Amino acid sequence: MKSIVIHAAKDLRIEDRSVEEPGPGQVLLRLAAGGICGSDLHYYNHGGFGTVRLKEPMILGHEVSGLIEKIGSGVSGLEPGQLVAVSPSRPCYSCRYCREGMHNQCLNMRFYGSAMPFPHIQGAFREMLVADAP
Repeated sequence: MKSIVIHAAKDLRIEDRSVEEPGPGQVLLRLAAGGICGSDLHYYNHGGFGTVRLKEPMILGHEVSGLIEKIGSGVSGLEPGQLVAVSPSRPCYSCRYCREGMHNQCLNMRFYGSAMPFPHIQGAFREMLVADAP
């Protein structure tokens, strides 16, 4: 599948990457649309922002929507062909806030297309994306 991969400031490439299969509690999406965020522009123009810097190639993007292609085991309430928006934030489900149901306060929140941790969290600007089901 085609993916938009940044290697360094001003070095954006369209590359082929493998398509993953959805695991339990996940769905495989065919991306329909994506928004370019300020962080995407900072990665493109400057290779990062603040102390966050690209250290390896990374797929950009975290504001996307798509059509469900496949559903992993244990997923209910969703079906192939359904159009969905993807939440860019991915809580850990194990910190004290997640255990209390306050996922928006997660201490270990991960975001698609983030160079903050290393290895980087690959983003969503690709033809197909495996995402956690709600």
